[in-house]
Amino acid sequence: MGVISTDYPPPRATFFERLRHRDAWLFVLIVGVLPNALFLLTFPWLMIRRAFSPALYFVAAVLALVLPRAFAYPLFLLTAAIDGFIIVTLLFDMPFETAFASIVFMKDIDVSASLLYSAGAALLLALAVACAFLVNRYRDRLRAASPIPAFFAIFALMVVDRVANIYNPGLPATFESAFQQAGLTSQTIVKNDRNVLLVLVEGMGAYADPRERALLEDKLRTAAGDRFRLTHGINIHYGSTTGAMSRELCGKWGTFTDYLDAKTYDCLPARLAAAGFDTVSYDGFNGDLLALRQWYPRIGIQTSNFREDMEKLYPSDVSRKCGSALRGLCDDDVGRLVHRELVGAADQRKFVYWLTLNSHLPYAPVENGPLACGTDKARIPDRIPCDLTEIWMGVFDTVASIAADPEMPPLDIMVVGDHNTPMWSRAAVRHFRPGLIDWYKLEYIAEP
Repeated sequence: MGVISTDYPPPRATFFERLRHRDAWLFVLIVGVLPNALFLLTFPWLMIRRAFSPALYFVAAVLALVLPRAFAYPLFLLTAAIDGFIIVTLLFDMPFETAFASIVFMKDIDVSASLLYSAGAALLLALAVACAFLVNRYRDRLRAASPIPAFFAIFALMVVDRVANIYNPGLPATFESAFQQAGLTSQTIVKNDRNVLLVLVEGMGAYADPRERALLEDKLRTAAGDRFRLTHGINIHYGSTTGAMSRELCGKWGTFTDYLDAKTYDCLPARLAAAGFDTVSYDGFNGDLLALRQWYPRIGIQTSNFREDMEKLYPSDVSRKCGSALRGLCDDDVGRLVHRELVGAADQRKFVYWLTLNSHLPYAPVENGPLACGTDKARIPDRIPCDLTEIWMGVFDTVASIAADPEMPPLDIMVVGDHNTPMWSRAAVRHFRPGLIDWYKLEYIAEP
């Protein structure tokens, strides 16, 4: 008499016997545990939002068991690519339609410059290959197994992700911007008859601890003296950096895709240009990224200074490079050009908009910075918020020097975070208030 195989559920096994069979749990291991192993192991320390990614691996496995074996590897590799796309999209709070539209600009980002991005991509792909290999190896057993335990395991993973991680609540019910809160409209700016500087600070969210916020705010308070009135506010945000541009420059929720039509838009720079202001922008990165060079003129920015422009016009002033995956000009070098632009604005009113760069994740930390980050003397104990604060301190030093310059014509300054600070670390994320950004206004009041 032959030996009866126990590799498969018996043909007449009951529903519950099939659920308990080891092949059903092999399905759980290959489809539920393995592709999510990285996130299960790091869950106590890292906040990696993945939305419906675990379910995609389940779908890939089902399709791989139905289709010829050769389809397993491309199915799982495609799923890993989508998983990585979702992770990055949710990290930067980008609406999915904006993220899809941004894929064409990946050529401008040096992913290999970041160990975080490179290692993450390699691990996702390695796990995908392992899943495909095991699905093919145990193909007959998995086809006979009950998928229900795997389905519920994956559902549980997604529920835990949704409960434990912080998700953007979506489009706010009402609109507000820092310029709106600060009372700066095209009418008030023209009436005040003085220059305006907007500094949009990459990744600067709203600090949860006022003592940490004071590391930045005190720099402006010292520079303000008797010439400026300092105001601080907190604003909600939606989307990523171009969402902040739409919020502050055009007074509505939106993103770069809303400004790609070949027409002009009723935005703050356009209104000021019509009133006789020169409208000028500075950005230390490539002007092709997110089609900025294409749509900036349509919202009223008359002169744009991107990395390639400044390297051509001011080669000795911007010879250094800073940053990581988005490596471009150094913020303090660009800030000095902004300073020079404003000092020379005595006879012509100007609206100058400066988008900072060097705090974009993944970032390059400041060497021997003032907060002693990463040491037992660090003024902010968690490394990521400490490093980012040091980078922002450099921007605030530049703004403070602009405000304190006795040669500076009358000027109002707005320093605004673009979006909530992206964080991987659960400990680090507690340093900022979810969905909010800080802003500061230095309002010119009198000559010192």
